[in-house]
Amino acid sequence: MREDSLVSIAMCTYNGERFIKEQIDSILEQSYSHFELIITDDCSSDKTIEIIQNYQENDTRIKLHQNEVNLGFVKNFEKAISLCTGEYITLADQDDIWKKGKLKTFIEKIGENVLIYSDALLIDEDSERMEKELIRPDKELISGSNNRAFLLENCVSGNTLMFKKVLVEYILPIPEDVSFHDIWIAFVASTYGSIIFTDEPMTYYRRYSEQVTKKRGKDYENFFDRFEKKKTLKIKHAKVAVKDLNTFLSLKILKNEETKEIIEMLIKHFENYEHSYYNMTLHTMLKKYKDDIFAIQQSNKRDKRVIRTAMGLKLHTRTLFVL
Repeated sequence: MREDSLVSIAMCTYNGERFIKEQIDSILEQSYSHFELIITDDCSSDKTIEIIQNYQENDTRIKLHQNEVNLGFVKNFEKAISLCTGEYITLADQDDIWKKGKLKTFIEKIGENVLIYSDALLIDEDSERMEKELIRPDKELISGSNNRAFLLENCVSGNTLMFKKVLVEYILPIPEDVSFHDIWIAFVASTYGSIIFTDEPMTYYRRYSEQVTKKRGKDYENFFDRFEKKKTLKIKHAKVAVKDLNTFLSLKILKNEETKEIIEMLIKHFENYEHSYYNMTLHTMLKKYKDDIFAIQQSNKRDKRVIRTAMGLKLHTRTLFVL
């Protein structure tokens, strides 16, 4: 790594007037100053363009490209990456804030790795800390060449990473079937070479009030309604997994036959997930929520018939599970 290495910052914008000034300011105040800020705007209708152009008047490192048609989040990032000319490329969301030493730390620590990333600290709409990190402690951060770690989960958030330009030819075009661009980039990088992370979170990730998961009361009518809702959600996730896994399998630099076999096995599993989910999960839920299902007054004759019917269903489900 040379001290004068150019870093390209790919930022995508769309109606970001509310927070974009804080993000651009945090980038311009970086302790590592040899960078270009490539901004691709996806047809904003607010003052986003005006704000960016005002910054351009005083800083030639900022380059703005305005899309003629709306490309959407992933394709807009693809466009931004394709316009980058630096030896290193990092991605930026329009509403986050960077720590002043982010680029300097990444440049110093990336070494022979092809990608470096960090966790992110959560902030609210008022840029106040929420005392929580984006990834940890729920998930572990991954390093090395372990691409299998990204087959079903991802710990590399797009707004926290930087990669070497050598990866661009394998990253682009971003496959249309992949669920998120960052899991694709992480899988490509850990297949091509090794990745590394910094212990210190280098990005403040803004989480809006509507994004925060709220504790809700009982949102189902009965056990069977609960089962159907969980089933629908799980099957939806399974279909997403099949698309991601098929995309990983198509990567031309994926040479490890054992990894290919694992991916193919997972694809078969998730393609048949609806059938297996019904058999296994209904049995599990019947055991877990048996008190709710069988909480019926023993003295009521009508309810006794319901109990016998429910028990028959339980036995039938157990048979399915064994099969």
